[in-house]
Amino acid sequence: MLTQTYAVRQAICANSASLRGRVLLDVGCGTGIISLFCARFSQPAALYAVEASTMVVHTRRLVQENGCEALVTVIHSRAGDLVLPEKVDVLVSDWMGNCLLFEFMVESVLVARDRWLEEGGTMWPSSASLVLVPCEALAEYEEKVSFWKCPYGLDFSCLQPIAQREFFSKPKFNHESKPEDCLSAPCDVITLDMHTVQVADLEVGVAPGLFHSKCQL
Repeated sequence: MLTQTYAVRQAICANSASLRGRVLLDVGCGTGIISLFCARFSQPAALYAVEASTMVVHTRRLVQENGCEALVTVIHSRAGDLVLPEKVDVLVSDWMGNCLLFEFMVESVLVARDRWLEEGGTMWPSSASLVLVPCEALAEYEEKVSFWKCPYGLDFSCLQPIAQREFFSKPKFNHESKPEDCLSAPCDVITLDMHTVQVADLEVGVAPGLFHSKCQL
């Protein structure tokens, strides 16, 4: 999460000139951190930070405590119910969940885009891809499973089957694989153009291509 937020901050800093003096919309703003980045580094003409949850109470306070209330207007609303005084030039949102679409916040972003983004306006991010690659995690397997064979010189091998079931029964979120861990070239599962994609496009399953494994049996 921190890595993703840092990447967003870097992108805003590097492209601050393209946001200066423009009207921005931050959908699903949460704490408002993206709005605060934009207000501090880009000086937009106006920025509407929209949040549907009760987090909005804290968002308003954070905007005030960071001295950005003159630029950032915090709105408590769902995307479908949103009412703005004007259309926006740029729609920004950190909508990506696990496996890109998990939580499906992207639907709210697309609703806001179709209603409030000016023709020719900009989406941040403008595209997104979900990529699959088979990989191994030997170091983590050794730590979580093989460890139980003989820890500290004691026979704990009866726990190995339990540890193995636990290891393979749950996804490993935020696992950082090294290039040498990859067993094949990656395969794009889905690529989204955020300016044109529709919700119906996300409901169509896309099967990945074949993987040609580099491992030897």
